[in-house]
Amino acid sequence: MIQSKLFILLSLFSIFISILSVRAQDTPQISHTTISGNSPELARTDIVLYKYTDYITHTEEIIDTFFVDTSGNFTCTFPLKHTQEIFMYLGVYKCFLFAEPDSTHEIILPPPREKTLQDEINPYFKHENISLGIKNPNPDDLNLHIYKFNNIYERFLTKNFQVLLVLRDKSLVDKLERHLDSVFKDYSHPFFDTYSSFRIYTLRHMAYERDMNRTTKKYLINSKPNYYNPPYISFFQMLWKDYILNNHMKELGTDMKQSIIFGKSPTMFKERLDSYVSFRNDTLQELILLQCLYDCFKDPITFPEQTVRQTLDSVIILTQIPEHITIAQSILSQQNSVQEHDSAPDFTLSTADSLPIKLSAYRGSYVYLGFCRSENLECIQNYKVLQKIQENTKGYIEIIIVSYEKDFETFSEFVKKNKENYNWTFVYGKNNSEIAKKYKASAMPSFILIDPNGDIELLQAPHPIDNFQQKFAAIYKEWKAKKQKEYKEQQFQRQW
Repeated sequence: MIQSKLFILLSLFSIFISILSVRAQDTPQISHTTISGNSPELARTDIVLYKYTDYITHTEEIIDTFFVDTSGNFTCTFPLKHTQEIFMYLGVYKCFLFAEPDSTHEIILPPPREKTLQDEINPYFKHENISLGIKNPNPDDLNLHIYKFNNIYERFLTKNFQVLLVLRDKSLVDKLERHLDSVFKDYSHPFFDTYSSFRIYTLRHMAYERDMNRTTKKYLINSKPNYYNPPYISFFQMLWKDYILNNHMKELGTDMKQSIIFGKSPTMFKERLDSYVSFRNDTLQELILLQCLYDCFKDPITFPEQTVRQTLDSVIILTQIPEHITIAQSILSQQNSVQEHDSAPDFTLSTADSLPIKLSAYRGSYVYLGFCRSENLECIQNYKVLQKIQENTKGYIEIIIVSYEKDFETFSEFVKKNKENYNWTFVYGKNNSEIAKKYKASAMPSFILIDPNGDIELLQAPHPIDNFQQKFAAIYKEWKAKKQKEYKEQQFQRQW
């Protein structure tokens, strides 16, 4: 009897060890990557390094922040599971690099080119993408080959775009493929091979392989998803982005719509796709579902938001794929961005004297929260008006400016120099750009009004020069009257 129990325990232990071993093999080992360099033009600057959590939502995640010292030297070491794009914002540039685990990259940063006033106030401003240079790259450097490939590919596309689109000339694409094969015949790298292949597949689809079902079956059904390789997701989205919005009245689109609205079920969605030979791949089906759910938020009339959210929650619970959990969570996170009357996202930032300031500490008062920088002329014009507003509303409202100077030293010098005139609270926000994103402050200056309960009263409050004081006076008068009414009701209740 004892031997039997011992045998069972040993068997269970053996199974447990086997499961752990399999999971360990499936889980990417975390390695470390280092970037370094010298850029005297950016001396005394903090630079934030980002990556995308996924390429469906393009949600940005901070990897690390590094400091460029007085001599222009910098170095940054960070964990990295797999080869993927990392990037940083430098003025008008978005500088990117494909970083590899267990590698060191000596990078060359571009000369700084700051945003103009027009860029600052433009809510639709987009950074210029620029590939980071590698100093003394070895002949097998991944970024060097991607840059070389893109150079050939983009020149071809610029020259032949109209011909490919209208005439569907397969011979032109074949000619490019032969040329690329000859150029890169001696180079092989898993990331590069996927990158180059899916850029070619994109071109084929654009030129002559235009049947979505056949293209999906040919290039996606038997390939493992490459979640961190941009051309793979770009190709996938060329086929499936907005498909459900444009086809929900057609056969396949109707099946998708019903499984989301009525079933709220990833299982039902997959069962519907299983009836189509081109889509019989469980992982691909789930990725298609995630793209559809992301797109559904664009049409809340056809696809009620609550049902879409419930389906996303089901994906998070049921999926066995970590990347799909990340994508689903990112979709929900983007849809949970703040609205008026929501609680204002809290933050802690430093003053010019390096003292921490916490937004929630101002509960009980109205807060006029601004996002500005001293180099912006429109911000300075608003500061001059804000000075008068502060004199007129002292005791009624607190003013906090989140300032985005190029470095902390410039910020500190400006605040201390203007302490007598602009004697409200300034905090430094350059290293915490996600705060502005949470408040949807896409241009500078931007202003938000927060009520005494810590809720957002106005997400797009008038600027000081746009009669903010008059608007605030009306809001404060209404709030005061409401408080007085509540007080009288409380007094009346106490009497009885």
